[in-house]
Amino acid sequence: MAVSNVSVYSPPLAAPKGTGNAIRVNVHSPFPVPALVQHSGERAYHKFVEYFIGQLRNPHTRAAYARAVDRFLTWCEQQGAKCLEDISYLAVAAYIEQHPASSPSVLQHLAAIRQLFAWLQRHGVLVENPAANIKGPKHRVKIGKTPVLGAEEMRQLLASFDTSHIIGLRDRAIISLMTFTFARIGAVVAMNVEDYFQKGSRHWVRLYEKGGKYLEVPLHHLADDYIHSYVEAAQRYGDLLWEKGTGLFRTQRRGRIKELSHNRLNRRDAWAMVKRRAADAGIATDICNHTFRGTGITNYLERGGSRDIAQELAGHEDVRTTALYDRRASKVSLDDIERIRF
Repeated sequence: MAVSNVSVYSPPLAAPKGTGNAIRVNVHSPFPVPALVQHSGERAYHKFVEYFIGQLRNPHTRAAYARAVDRFLTWCEQQGAKCLEDISYLAVAAYIEQHPASSPSVLQHLAAIRQLFAWLQRHGVLVENPAANIKGPKHRVKIGKTPVLGAEEMRQLLASFDTSHIIGLRDRAIISLMTFTFARIGAVVAMNVEDYFQKGSRHWVRLYEKGGKYLEVPLHHLADDYIHSYVEAAQRYGDLLWEKGTGLFRTQRRGRIKELSHNRLNRRDAWAMVKRRAADAGIATDICNHTFRGTGITNYLERGGSRDIAQELAGHEDVRTTALYDRRASKVSLDDIERIRF
């Protein structure tokens, strides 16, 4: 569909409910509200902000949907829309048609637009949901794209840490925790000191995963050794606050490369750490934080583990999501390739 040859706006379904850019409201928005929403009146503004504050509980989903909606509404404004009522079915279809991102990203953007408009329709801001019947691009995968490490590479990485100082102990603990519990990095960096605890003869961890999922998982003996070594070393710092409610994994103290600060490590810090550690260990695979989740699941399943248990540990709603991390079927050995003879 050539966007330039299509009239993407139908006549307004109703007259705009407000005029001008300045609207006095009592609802505080956590992010800038697009001009098209502001031009649609005070009720539209309120319901727009209420949707993002009250309906999207996960902060990462909220941020991703806010970016998607802002990008769409900015595009609509560039095409001539003055308020939300100007946006038609053809406008949404044309936007999706010309979207340059990958299929998963386009589908996420479409979901963000559709759900917001459904909310606005339900609360009387819009007469219709122009995105209700829009179809996105087809996307079906059987094997995930997240790179995973083989057993030898994983051993190589874990053996490469300099554990003579606290930062090396911290990094080894984080990577082992993601690998042996299948935890997302978001759940790991959100852990407080009390989320590593003893239960019977073993240590357990408490993880808060996506969608409000809450897990208590016994630790593999290696992960337990690595985390225990890190915690013991961290507790020896006299000026480091180490009590209930404080972060388990801390950033490096500025100007002191082998000391922890009081600040909690974040996902971006962890990503940089993972990249740095892989390079130091001579790992050629282009890994990321999610690599260790896939590595742990694949290794577990290779050794006869249950996919149902893997699904529960990973916190997946659908076992098909867990299957994306199962790389057993995707491994083609050199011996298999060498069977080809001419």
